[in-house]
Amino acid sequence: MARTLPKAVKVWVAANLLAIEFDNGQTRYMRSHFIDQYISAWSLPKGKKRRRLLIVDPTWAWFGANPVIAADGSLTIFETDRYIPEELWGNSKSQIYEVSGVH
Repeated sequence: MARTLPKAVKVWVAANLLAIEFDNGQTRYMRSHFIDQYISAWSLPKGKKRRRLLIVDPTWAWFGANPVIAADGSLTIFETDRYIPEELWGNSKSQIYEVSGVH
């Protein structure tokens, strides 16, 4: 039996963190793709081919995100950065401190 995932119904983008409200009433948080790649660029083993991101201030991603939620619950920000429903639900956390890097 296939498990039905909650769908995103509203999203807020702030400083590369996404706050996602789902149709089941929960609000969950996750890092944007950009900030995940930016953080990986600092890692020696994971940072190969990502170091160019270190010359960009990570807060630029706050402006002009224009989040769009499709009927299937997928999210697109910056017109090209797509998040599928499984990723939004599976990679998001119930508490913001779990994705902020401070715990």
